[in-house]
Amino acid sequence: MRKSTRIFILLGIVEALFLAGAVFMVVQVTSGAWNAPDPSEALSRILTVAGGAMGLFGGVFLVLGLSLRRKGE
Repeated sequence: MRKSTRIFILLGIVEALFLAGAVFMVVQVTSGAWNAPDPSEALSRILTVAGGAMGLFGGVFLVLGLSLRRKGE
């Protein structure tokens, strides 16, 4: 298996983990299991941070995978 293919598989796994974590936190806040003073603000922060993290790590892995693919690895 090529290195770039491994990077793209890792990218998918990392993105899925970020998404699963964000969904878990949203469910906890909306169900009331996590006591938040302002649930709408908590949801906004959760989704903002999760989206930023997915974009940051996704961009890094994508650039790395494409550069490896260009080299032929």
